[in-house]
Amino acid sequence: MLHKRKIFLRLTVLILIALFLFGCTSPVPNKSSRKIFDGFSVHYLDVGEGDAIFIRFPDDKNMLIDSGEKDEDLSKFIIGFLDDYGVEKIDYFVLTHPDSDHTGNAVDIIDEFEIGTAYLPDMRIHINLYESYSKVYNKINEKQITVEYSDCFDHIIGQNYVVAFLSPNAPGTTDSSYTDFNATQSPSATQSNAMSPIIYIEYSGVRFIFTGDAPISQETVVLNNVKVFSEYYAELGVNLENIDFLKVSHHGSNDASGNDFLSVLKPKNAIISVGGDNIYGHPNVDVLARLFNANQNYNLYRTDVHGTISVEVDKNGNTKIITDKSIN
Repeated sequence: MLHKRKIFLRLTVLILIALFLFGCTSPVPNKSSRKIFDGFSVHYLDVGEGDAIFIRFPDDKNMLIDSGEKDEDLSKFIIGFLDDYGVEKIDYFVLTHPDSDHTGNAVDIIDEFEIGTAYLPDMRIHINLYESYSKVYNKINEKQITVEYSDCFDHIIGQNYVVAFLSPNAPGTTDSSYTDFNATQSPSATQSNAMSPIIYIEYSGVRFIFTGDAPISQETVVLNNVKVFSEYYAELGVNLENIDFLKVSHHGSNDASGNDFLSVLKPKNAIISVGGDNIYGHPNVDVLARLFNANQNYNLYRTDVHGTISVEVDKNGNTKIITDKSIN
């Protein structure tokens, strides 16, 4: 019995030594279990009743569209998500319009990451009316970040991808939302929402539309622009028909996603960034009906139901959709 006990003790010591040695020599595990996709990916972050969309391009460039409502936990979540993807610099930071549910955590993000170019609506004439946006704008000036004021002639060409701003029309041009916004002393919510750029992104033949809170009036502007500036958009390769992924505007509000726009886009997949049990009744049932009428085979994804929604596209145009929450 004593002999067996000695053997057992020796084996225990050897096992502990082995565990210690392997523990000391094994690599430190990555702080995130998130599997990084090498191609193109879009991540519609679950930030409740707001927008924050992270886009990773295949040439190691990236874009962040909006930053959710000001909230310490949301700020940590967004920054942590970008950290998980190894982001040190946000090449393109798009703030669609001044609402706090889109600009709320932008100051924290600017303090945390290097920013290449900030794409903003030009709201300087009324900036004091928008506390959240004013703080962001001051921070951008403090950091001396390059600013592009969003309009329909902004575009980015990258490795097998194109980013094209389809609205708003530039200041001084026909149907420019800047004209309406600047002409009034107290702009309405609709007028400030109309500053949201509608953005087209295509990678390997897979096409995305991002909308901020753009109302139906800006959808009309987009449809007109692709006709009026047909040569310009054709050269960029913009094609609005049968879009693969549509970020539904204004969290599914009834003031957007009009029949004319949807009848052209006929989106195969629609994503709504929305908070559960929100007081606004988003998404509106009429919007859901219009989406269905545009394409009865479309797939609907909601951040309040699916959590963060990620779309991965490989170089051959194959797509994969990953959600945080599985739906039975």
